[in-house]
Amino acid sequence: MKTLYAVVLAGLVGFASSAAFAEDAAVTPPRAAKAQPAAATTAAPAKISQQDKMRLCAKQATGKKGAERKTFMKGCLSRKA
Repeated sequence: MKTLYAVVLAGLVGFASSAAFAEDAAVTPPRAAKAQPAAATTAAPAKISQQDKMRLCAKQATGKKGAERKTFMKGCLSRKA
């Protein structure tokens, strides 16, 4: 019975690895990037994570206190970047 389990397990592992190898072989290499117009490359600005936004806005808000800081932070965090 142990031998049967070992054979079945070995067959499943072999099948899984051969399927993974077949998927890797089927993937085609990426093609060279085509030339894009300048407007397309500069149209989308890089996205900044919310945590990075908080860090940048907090650094800019140094020296502000109370309602002034709250208003500044609200405006700074809501800006698109």
